[in-house]
Amino acid sequence: MENYQSSSQPVVTKPARPVFLTVLCILTFIGSGWAIVSGISSYLTADTTADIVQAAMEDAKDKIDDAGGGSSKMAEKMISGASEMVKPENLKKSALFSIIAAICTLGGAIFMFTLKKAGYWLYILGTAISIAGPLYIFGGNLISMLSTVLIGIVGVIFVILYGLNLKYLR
Repeated sequence: MENYQSSSQPVVTKPARPVFLTVLCILTFIGSGWAIVSGISSYLTADTTADIVQAAMEDAKDKIDDAGGGSSKMAEKMISGASEMVKPENLKKSALFSIIAAICTLGGAIFMFTLKKAGYWLYILGTAISIAGPLYIFGGNLISMLSTVLIGIVGVIFVILYGLNLKYLR
């Protein structure tokens, strides 16, 4: 018996995944995995974290009051905004949004790693949740806006980079 393939049978090959797409997916696996672990940890330690931060903010407010000066109004605004953010229920909500967003982006990366276009849309959903979550929970205070902008910049960059690879997804 000869060990060759007949030329009448088509050879089925899987499309090659570009190296750039592979690197993006691996970075997302790492980042999303870390975000899931971090979100779980944040959820479980929300009460302790809130107590520690509240005590530190009260101490800072006392020092600002003792020092006086013209910048105390701005500092008081920031402290009041931050105190709203570090309530245990808000920290837990934020952690849950973070976990959900990370699961979506991880799932999207897994799909894109297997060259499925649905992963791109799932990744966009996860990015949208990571941007909208803090705004929904914390409102439009300065600290939440800054963190949302930073999260959004990274998320949008990855969405664009994944978008450059859409032609390889089916």
